[in-house]
Amino acid sequence: MVEETLQRRATGDGASGRRSGLLAGAARLGLAGLALALALASPEANGWAAAALLASLLLDAAGRAAGAFAGRRRGIAARLPDTSLGLPSLVLGLGSGLGLAGGTAILALAVLARPDAFPVLGSVLAGLVAIGACARLALARIVLRIPEDRDLTRP
Repeated sequence: MVEETLQRRATGDGASGRRSGLLAGAARLGLAGLALALALASPEANGWAAAALLASLLLDAAGRAAGAFAGRRRGIAARLPDTSLGLPSLVLGLGSGLGLAGGTAILALAVLARPDAFPVLGSVLAGLVAIGACARLALARIVLRIPEDRDLTRP
């Protein structure tokens, strides 16, 4: 299953991977900036949701780093077009670049329309990002354990 996921990812071209990486990076920066701005504007209402969103972004960064490390360590990096992207997102349906950018845009538009909705919407997006990060961490752990545990390679 790990091999199928990585082989599908490897069929893309390098330029689209770089664009996706840039889009995901810009989305993360925009999301962090939006969370900080809203937390500073109204700390009592938005503080916890902004903290959860920032914590999930840090967990996502850790998951990406662990995925890239696992890919380089086990020779999977050669099959990935850009190892800085880490493993593909397992939760965000449109992928970690376009999915996160879309989620950020929707959150920004919703906050513009109803600023009081940020605690709920920010918490939901924080949960999605954190679930994706946890899934990435779990997959990286499995990839690193394959040579040690032969039960993982059986169907």
